[in-house]
This record gives sequence, C-alpha cells and structure tokens, in this order.
Amino acid sequence: MKQRFFQSRPVLRRVVFVVGYETLSVLFTVLVLSTLLGHGGGSSTLTAIALSTVATGWNYIWNTAFEAIEKRRGASGRGAGSRALHAIGYEGGVLLFTIPLVAIMLGVNLLEAFAIEGSLLVFFLVFTVICTWVFDRVFGLPASAA
Repeated sequence: MKQRFFQSRPVLRRVVFVVGYETLSVLFTVLVLSTLLGHGGGSSTLTAIALSTVATGWNYIWNTAFEAIEKRRGASGRGAGSRALHAIGYEGGVLLFTIPLVAIMLGVNLLEAFAIEGSLLVFFLVFTVICTWVFDRVFGLPASAA
C-alpha cells in the first residue's frame, strides 16, 4: 500500500524524504559545529539551518534529475553503484554552494570552510546512502526505479 501510494506521487515522496533527511542533518550539524568545533550554539544553529535550506533545494533538483535519468535509462532497482553515484553527485553539488556559505557564516577562510565541509561530507556520504536505502525499504522505490 505505502509503496504504490508514493510511486504515484513523486513530489510527495520527495517532500517526505527531504523533511526527514534535513531534520536529522540539522541536528547532526548543530552538534558537530557547537560541540566538536567549538562554535557558539546560535551561529551553529543558524549555519545548520542555512546549510539545510541550500541542501534542501539542491536535494529536490538532484533527485528530480536523477529519477528522470533512471526513467530514461529504464532502470529497474537501485544497486550499490547507483546509490553511490546518487550520493556522490548530491554531496559534490552541495559542496559548491556550502563552502562559501560556511566561510561567511562562521567567519572562517575558504580553506577552513573546506575542512569543515569536508568533515561533514565524509559523514553525509555514508548518511545519504543509508538514509535513501532505509527510505526506499520503508516506502518503496520510486516509479522510475520500481
């Protein structure tokens, strides 16, 4: 039932995924920036929300494009290679937008922002693969890959 419900509603499927993914992402990012890197709670929270906003927009664009490519290629299922490509493409794209944002919001230079984002990237590459896999197991694959 859930699988068919989301297969016929790709926009709703994306919205549900993004809300869950970004909620967890903000919580993790605030924890890392404030606790491990020593940035204040206020600046950490604002930075995490800004990063989430950028990532949410990119997530929607990336998933729409990825699913269109799957559909055009006639994909049936998502193997490890497809999931890895999905995660790498998403994280690579989001880095282009977030490095300057981190530098501005945390008052660090671009190299420091790259180091911060690079550290977060390592976590989020794994997190993205796991999160999309769990989401697909719970809610079923999108129609483009079913």
